[in-house]
Amino acid sequence: MPSDEGEVAESVLEREVAGEYTTFKVYLYVIRIGDVSPREVYHKLGLSSPSLALHHLEKLEKLGLVSRDEHGKYRGVRRKFGVLRFFIVTGRWLVPRTFFYMMFYVLVAFGSVLLLPSGAKEAALILSLVGFVTNFAETLEFYRILP
Repeated sequence: MPSDEGEVAESVLEREVAGEYTTFKVYLYVIRIGDVSPREVYHKLGLSSPSLALHHLEKLEKLGLVSRDEHGKYRGVRRKFGVLRFFIVTGRWLVPRTFFYMMFYVLVAFGSVLLLPSGAKEAALILSLVGFVTNFAETLEFYRILP
């Protein structure tokens, strides 16, 4: 049983948003775009009706994941829960953390080619390549699980 409010809120978000495909898809759209109306969400996400879009936006608002302004536009409140813990949100982009690890291994590979002597260069290059390929596969996998 969760012992503190943060854990309770986290488990509710896991169940009510991350576990609900359409609600999670609406949340991702709102945090990527910014100010959206229910009609825009309906059109862009191909939902069956504007009222369904409004239902998901109101659900997100009750959970504190979006806020509504006086004009009826919704804006996302960025929170890390579910699979979003493994992403960095930059403007409209969701970038898996593994992407940055992948770039680190590319830098190590270039550095090893430029700076290390011949015997160590090959070993460092092989290790960097293994790290790069592993993180590249993980990055692709993270993108596949997003709606």
